[in-house]
Amino acid sequence: MSPRQAGPTPYRRVPATTKATQGLAVLELVAAGASIRAAAAATGLSPVTAWRRVWWLRDLMLPELYGVKTRRLPPQRGTARCPKGRPWIEELDGPGGPLHRGGTL
Repeated sequence: MSPRQAGPTPYRRVPATTKATQGLAVLELVAAGASIRAAAAATGLSPVTAWRRVWWLRDLMLPELYGVKTRRLPPQRGTARCPKGRPWIEELDGPGGPLHRGGTL
């Protein structure tokens, strides 16, 4: 057994540039009228991965739509870090952000 105690090493980490490139390719096909399934087949991705790449790219660009500079990469939708809905983005949802609701939940 190795001396490492922190748990398993992620076997697959996709660089952000690859995610962005794949997301843009799928998004262009979907904007042209293709379905996610057809866009996934055309780009060589699985339908689930294509869906995740498109939403990751949209979440990445969302702060800029509100005129706020993006400071960090958003969590991937459909994973443990973002199990449902749009991820919480500090620049938008945090105090002083354009989508901040104030108060407690």
